[in-house]
Amino acid sequence: MNKKYSDEFKLAVIKDYYDSPLGVRAIAMKYNLPSKNHITNWEQQLINKGLLPPDSTKPVKAVARSKESVVHKDDRTPREKEYEEEIEVIKARVEYLESLKSLKPYLKKKESKKPNTK
Repeated sequence: MNKKYSDEFKLAVIKDYYDSPLGVRAIAMKYNLPSKNHITNWEQQLINKGLLPPDSTKPVKAVARSKESVVHKDDRTPREKEYEEEIEVIKARVEYLESLKSLKPYLKKKESKKPNTK
């Protein structure tokens, strides 16, 4: 089932894409579009229709990821969140114990005390 989008909606999405530090995939997610290709196709369609200038393009952005991110609804239950926190603590403890095992060859062995039998 193909959904039709108005030119006004397409322009709003393209404008947001140009003005935002978000990439094309993040903008597609933000507007619940099934693919990032919608945005790139719309950009060309709007240029062809004369609704965007022929040289329209997103300004070059920095290589690093943006600090802004798409906000996703956190639908985890409080118990699930608690379990995830516990898992992180357990992972940290396991990592610590594993690091101790790697040090074992470098530790001096204690000399065992043998009782004097005479």
